[in-house]
Amino acid sequence: MVIEEVSAIQEDLEIERTCRESAEALASKLNRQNRSLKRKSMLMLSHLSPDTIAQIQLDDDEEEEEGKDMDSVSNGCLSPHCQTSISELQCKLELSCEEKHQAVTGLEAVKEKLRETREELLKEKHDNTVLIAETVRLKKLLQKYNRVSQFALEEYKVLQDTLGLEQNLRTEAENFGRAMLVEQKKLKRQSQILMQNSSPSQALQEALSQISTLTQDLEAQRLQHQHQIKQMEDRLRSCDTQRELTALRRKLELVEEERREYSDKCTKTEVEVKDLRFTVEELQKKLQAATNPPPAPAPPPPPPPPPPPPPPPPALASNPLSSLLSLIRKKKDLSSDIPLLVQDSAKTAEPEVNVRQQAVDEMMQRIKKGVQLRPVSSRSASRPRKQRLPSNSAIQELKGIMDHFNRSSPQPKAAPPSTNSDDELQKILLRRRGALES
Repeated sequence: MVIEEVSAIQEDLEIERTCRESAEALASKLNRQNRSLKRKSMLMLSHLSPDTIAQIQLDDDEEEEEGKDMDSVSNGCLSPHCQTSISELQCKLELSCEEKHQAVTGLEAVKEKLRETREELLKEKHDNTVLIAETVRLKKLLQKYNRVSQFALEEYKVLQDTLGLEQNLRTEAENFGRAMLVEQKKLKRQSQILMQNSSPSQALQEALSQISTLTQDLEAQRLQHQHQIKQMEDRLRSCDTQRELTALRRKLELVEEERREYSDKCTKTEVEVKDLRFTVEELQKKLQAATNPPPAPAPPPPPPPPPPPPPPPPALASNPLSSLLSLIRKKKDLSSDIPLLVQDSAKTAEPEVNVRQQAVDEMMQRIKKGVQLRPVSSRSASRPRKQRLPSNSAIQELKGIMDHFNRSSPQPKAAPPSTNSDDELQKILLRRRGALES
């Protein structure tokens, strides 16, 4: 709105200026026409006498006409209507300037608010990303909990089935015991009746025959009962082994998922390590270009010292961090023999800055090349390969150390070999068999 008013005022001023210029051009044109008419009249004055020509004052007339024209122009410009219009236009111009200034200040305030809102929007976006990451993490945790709960529910169902089976077996055994007790009482009553009705010899013979038959029946029933118990134990063993196998499979699935997650983390850390190495190389180049003076002619290096004896093979249960640190120290001791001599010989010729620069260069070269692990000497080649440290490069060692120290909670162990699982299953079955027999 203010800009439109300012543009309208500027258009009015342009119109006034064009009108004034056209009026000035018309006045100058009329002045030229008057002069031409005067020259023509002077040509006509040649026919007059010199006295009459002297009496005519053309210059004065021209000056008077020019003065009159200027007075008319000034009078036209100093009219009250023009003055009021000019004052109104000036007031409008001042108001438009003030409104323009206010609009500029308002625009700056709006820009500041827009910047603040953008910052708040970026902050909210960052908070949203953090919340999304947290929700994803919680979803993964919830999925793990759901899987574990499903596994626990399945195991509970298996245990409930085994409990029902054992309860059924117990009820069958109790019913069988009651039936045997009833038969025993019945046989006792029959034997008493027979003993009362028959003579003692016949009763004794019949009792002996009944005892033999009963012992045979009891032995057959005992064998049958033992056979049933063995069948039930075999069923229980199969159920226990199946349940343990399912539990081991679930644990293996969980370990595989965690291994995938850690492999993804490992790839990310490898990419970050590569980026950091690249930045270190660039910084080293800049440092060398900025602070490295032209190298002085170094003296010839002395002959290398004899190699140290090979270290003993490390144990299998050693800590990867301690083994890596010991290898770095040995590498440092081996590679620092010659550069130390070079530094001692160069101290007399170069200042302390070169020594420090040489140490920095050596350190950066080691960072670039990485820690190369030496193989075990030929003397220990005949020993079994299990005693060697299972590592191929410094990247794998660093990966193992990072996996070892980045664990925020104790991770489940990997699936044991088949021999250990068989031994554990046999131990569990033996314990359960002893509990059932007792």
